[in-house]
Amino acid sequence: MGGDPVVIERRPRSLAHVFWDRVEVTPDAVAYYYPVDGGWQESTWGQAAELVEGLAAGLVALGVGVEDRVAIISTTRYEWILAALAAWTAGAAVTSVRPGSTDEVVAHVLTDSGARVVVAEDDEQIRQLWRIRARIRDVTKVVQIDGDFPDARVLSLDDLLRRGHEHLAEQPRVVAQRRYAVRREGLAAIWYSGGSDGKPRGVRLRHSALTYQGAAPASLGVLGENDLLHLAVPLAHVFGQSLLAVQLSVGFPAAVDGDPERLLESLAVVRPTILGATPGMLARVRAAVSKEQAGRLQRRAMERAFESARQVQALEARGEPVPARLARRHRALDRSQLAAVREAFGDRLRFVVEGTAALDRDLAEFFGLAGVEVLGTYGLTEAGGAVCVDLPGDHRPGTVGRVLPGTSVRITDEGEVLVAGPGLMDGYHGRRLDTRAVLANGWLATGDSGVLDDDGRLRIQGRRAARPAG
Repeated sequence: MGGDPVVIERRPRSLAHVFWDRVEVTPDAVAYYYPVDGGWQESTWGQAAELVEGLAAGLVALGVGVEDRVAIISTTRYEWILAALAAWTAGAAVTSVRPGSTDEVVAHVLTDSGARVVVAEDDEQIRQLWRIRARIRDVTKVVQIDGDFPDARVLSLDDLLRRGHEHLAEQPRVVAQRRYAVRREGLAAIWYSGGSDGKPRGVRLRHSALTYQGAAPASLGVLGENDLLHLAVPLAHVFGQSLLAVQLSVGFPAAVDGDPERLLESLAVVRPTILGATPGMLARVRAAVSKEQAGRLQRRAMERAFESARQVQALEARGEPVPARLARRHRALDRSQLAAVREAFGDRLRFVVEGTAALDRDLAEFFGLAGVEVLGTYGLTEAGGAVCVDLPGDHRPGTVGRVLPGTSVRITDEGEVLVAGPGLMDGYHGRRLDTRAVLANGWLATGDSGVLDDDGRLRIQGRRAARPAG
């Protein structure tokens, strides 16, 4: 895959630096939209920067040091992004837990990562932390996004911001000094993925790995500042974090709303040019559209519309002319039936980027025939995020796209996919045997079986048997 190598080679040293560089260039441009009281609020890069600076200073005032861990337990929302940017600006490393995780998982992640401060979404998360408080003794403070839990050890986000402003009044350059202390190869994040022993393993990623996830897609020239991303996928998942890195690197705004119940409503209001989606989200859209077309006659018309689209696409794929009668029927059925599928995403959608799991073939065909371009991806937490991506007009069913510029993929004689490149983890946190089992000579053994076609597209064929550690 092509791409401008200068964009990758000269990328800033951390996502915090990517953010602050953007603030300096376009402080008055809109950075984020987020739901508030039934409507949507906007934040410019400059407004976000004021909050990030105050929160970063607040973390320093709480005693958070360089590469100390700050954990976030929250759904996808504007405050998740602010907390992560504040932690990186303060020189800390970020770890994340998806809300709804069991007490056992939360306790393991916080203890294993050595988290000092936890940013929790609401009272439910605080109560969970209190149930396991005897097991998370390294946690010194909890910062609550929503609510006001009655405990002196819990600060609201406003309390943290106030402490930050007080600290900045005493030491005006404290945040700038922390940003200067961030090393490109320093620890930026510990993301957790499933382990063979049932406990999630911490994947240690450098700042250079996170910035690569933004710079590599940006180098392709497919995205621009006029795009608008609808960011609804879990930011606790590496796919969501990769999308965030791209948004920061390119500088387009993002509408951030992780509530699945509001997905269709948000799409209609936001009218994004790009949607990051999971298979579950796409299934929700299909179900909503199908419900609207639930009448018997409507179902038949929809079936005829898909069949005509299937015939037209098959002819075009073979380079054969489409008969006039078929073309007329397809246009009419497309307007009356398939347009409803596209309208569910708003009227400006360029494409959907799908991640977190393989997309069901029927679901992919449904949107493909309706004229919604769904681009596949392949990635791993251990690779820092994306390894391969589809590009608009360049994807092929059954594949996960071409390898990102700067990354290399090769297939072993046994058919296993190996990955090398700037996004690779340093290793599993505190698990040297597990690390040695998958990392050797700069190559990551993914555990996936796959093949590369003649055009360099990767096709994943399933998981291989787990290898023993050691």
